[in-house]
This record gives sequence, C-alpha cells and structure tokens, in this order.
Amino acid sequence: MDLNQVDTIYENLKFILVNKHNDYGPGNINNAYGGPMNGLLVRIGDKFERIKNLSKEGKASNYEPLEDSFRDLANYCVIALLVMEGKWDK
Repeated sequence: MDLNQVDTIYENLKFILVNKHNDYGPGNINNAYGGPMNGLLVRIGDKFERIKNLSKEGKASNYEPLEDSFRDLANYCVIALLVMEGKWDK
C-alpha cells in the first residue's frame, strides 16, 4: 500500500464531504427522523444495500458508479463520528 495513494483518497473524500455539506447544510442530518444517528444509520443502510445489489454478478449501475457509494459510505461514517463528538454543525 502506498501512503500517497491513501492520502489521495482521503483528500478526495474530504473534498466531497465539505462540498456536499455546503450544498445540503447541517439540517439534513440534524433534522432526520429519529435524530441524527438514526438518519445516518438509514443512509448507511441504504448505501450498503446499493453496494450489495450492484456487486451481485457485477451488475452495472444506472446512475452513479459503485465507487461513489463507497465514498458516500465512508463520509457517512465520518459524519457519524462528528455527530458523536458533538462537532457536527447545528
């Protein structure tokens, strides 16, 4: 494993997270039905099911590529940590 390759992925994840956060704002997490963690669990579950479905027999995606779902999943985990640490925007 090359540290520069890992850094490149992390930088891309950060870029996506910050830019999507600027588009959505904090309300999509904070105002989720059942609270922020419940909303994140639903989103994580949805992404996981999409990944499982597309991974079956190499099924092709109709919209965003499978890699995008893995990126979203990683960023939802980062958001969950921020929520748990009380560092997610109010």
